Amino acid sequence: MSSTETSCKIRKKESQMKAILKRLSRNKLSVIGGIILLIIIFCAIFAPLIAPYKYDVMDPEHILEGPTAKHICGTDNLGRDIFSRLLYGARYSLALGFISVIVSQFFGIILGSVVGYYGGTLEDVVMRILDVIQSIPGTLLTITVATVFGAGFTNTILALAISHIPGSARNTRALVLSVRKNEYLEAADACNCSDARKIATHILPNIVSYMIVGFITATAYTILQAASLSYIGLGVQPPTPEWGALLTSARDYMRDYTYMLVFPCVFIAMTVLSLNLLGDGLRDALDPKMKR
Repeated sequence: MSSTETSCKIRKKESQMKAILKRLSRNKLSVIGGIILLIIIFCAIFAPLIAPYKYDVMDPEHILEGPTAKHICGTDNLGRDIFSRLLYGARYSLALGFISVIVSQFFGIILGSVVGYYGGTLEDVVMRILDVIQSIPGTLLTITVATVFGAGFTNTILALAISHIPGSARNTRALVLSVRKNEYLEAADACNCSDARKIATHILPNIVSYMIVGFITATAYTILQAASLSYIGLGVQPPTPEWGALLTSARDYMRDYTYMLVFPCVFIAMTVLSLNLLGDGLRDALDPKMKR
């Protein structure tokens, strides 16, 4: 390939990216969601610099104290600053969401690409197995897998990832089927491209935009599931300041000290909402029908 052709392709990709960003910027809700998400990620990364206290520092003189100038989100039953624990907890909650979805998408994309491309008996067998797995309600499946692995940060990631692989594989298969008969694949056949190369260089790049949207949406749902697992004792355990674990700590005090429950719920809701808003905006921006 000549340098001229390479530069043309680069310019074409840059123009496509500019067009996508321009369409995305028109969606004000999506922009707001992206800004909120960036702020939350920034706070998680720089939590040691932003948090006024260490997440495990106890203040016996201010146990179960409501929001004040010194503790803007109040303190818990051990006198720990809730705002600091929320900032540190963002690290765990975001990591649970992003890492588990990355793992599930990795294996789901491989499985979905293979069965979608080859079809036949392999597709029938794999899809029937996935049908059986997906007949189990998602939350129940996650709880079952988490029970097998046990509580803990790493085990929670494994439980969430395994329970989401079937859905990722099914979505990837549907996307592969939508492009499998396109002309550029026939041209690749004429050039004697291997199946692996056709999948990696021709199929996946043409469905990656849809996978990005699916990744963002799945992350929002996974963060909710991670918090739910921690709340029922199957996820991250206290004293780790994960948002679901904070809800667990507040469970026995929610009637008299409601703020212990409200602030973690607000952080979870803001994160999930921002991801959903960003995902909706990206879906519209990446949809070819939205081009003008």
